[in-house]
Amino acid sequence: MRTRGPWQEWQHGVMRTALELARLGKGKTYPNPAVGAVLVKDGEIVGRGFHRRWGRDHAEIEAIKDAGRRSRGADLYVTLEPCCHFGQTPPCTEAVKGSGIRRVFTSTLDPNPLVNGEGIKALEAAGIRVDVGLQAQAAAALNEAYFKFMKTGKPFVTLKVAQTLDGKIATSTGNARWITSAASRRRVRALRAEAQAIIVGARTVILDDPTLLPEPRRAGHYYRCVLDTYLSTPPGSALVRSAGEFPLVVFSGKPDRWHAKEFARRRHRLERSGAIVEPVRVARPGMLDLKDVVDTLAAMRTMHLWVEGGSAVFTSFLRGGLVDRMIAFVAPRIMGGGKSLESFGDLRVRVPDDCRDFKIEALECVGGDLMVTVYPLGTRPVGSKPRKGSGTGASPGRRRRV
Repeated sequence: MRTRGPWQEWQHGVMRTALELARLGKGKTYPNPAVGAVLVKDGEIVGRGFHRRWGRDHAEIEAIKDAGRRSRGADLYVTLEPCCHFGQTPPCTEAVKGSGIRRVFTSTLDPNPLVNGEGIKALEAAGIRVDVGLQAQAAAALNEAYFKFMKTGKPFVTLKVAQTLDGKIATSTGNARWITSAASRRRVRALRAEAQAIIVGARTVILDDPTLLPEPRRAGHYYRCVLDTYLSTPPGSALVRSAGEFPLVVFSGKPDRWHAKEFARRRHRLERSGAIVEPVRVARPGMLDLKDVVDTLAAMRTMHLWVEGGSAVFTSFLRGGLVDRMIAFVAPRIMGGGKSLESFGDLRVRVPDDCRDFKIEALECVGGDLMVTVYPLGTRPVGSKPRKGSGTGASPGRRRRV
């Protein structure tokens, strides 16, 4: 492993500062990525910026405005390749060229096919030197949902479990309040805010009556979703009562002719409350086709889907190979057997080699609980070191960083 000299280590430190800035916008910038930028001149940081939310200035513009005239002759450290097309805002490459910046350090290429190396080419054509690779893995992991969506057209799926040491998520009566600590629940609400959609099964709605809101609360592009084959979501539930303010999407099956009238009545009742009812394919009796659900969310430009349960939903997502990351909050408690509900149902494991295997990415104590972040074995967090160039393989189409 090649060691870094003092200058290289200082550069990585500056990019880490840009990454810290980028995290301040995480979850607020969709469909754009979270990006941070720092301007350095004569060894001193003279400008900072990050993309605060969709429709606002991008990170590079904020940093240039912060630096003012000091941007002339400065070096720009930015966590993602500057965009080079018009969207809600003008191209960042034009602002960089007009500011007098002499050199750009960027962590990674933008996988958006409208950019993907073209931003670098535009800067180099203007005589600005560009270096790619500082903190590449951290920068790509920060936007792993954006990277996956741009490369595959599919949402990044995070599965969240709150369970006891013996893998239980509810008592025999279905009571799950509260298995984990208040600190863990606060962390969960904060993590929800990094996603664009959250999904649960109808049974969870009936038993727990959740609101499924992130912290801080936000409307706009944040979908609360229910998997509800027969439209059994109670009209008086917290989700339905708040559907006019916070979007609610209920995924349903398609009724046979014997139940069409009752199904239509339930659908009308939900839609009258402001909910969106989306019929999807049924995989088997009582179970929706989750791939169709995920594809429907992708068509709604959802890049990050957060899955909260319950057990049947968790099991189906794992069986379908749809999980990109799992976060488990494990409380140091034992519930025991009987009819208490397990985190996962039958995954058709007959010998240990049939188990779904994961790689531990992070361990953290939260309010007395253990927070475990894992990725399916054979995958890892997005973030291979990029190389300079314009191609990253197949793309789902041309999407704008706007």
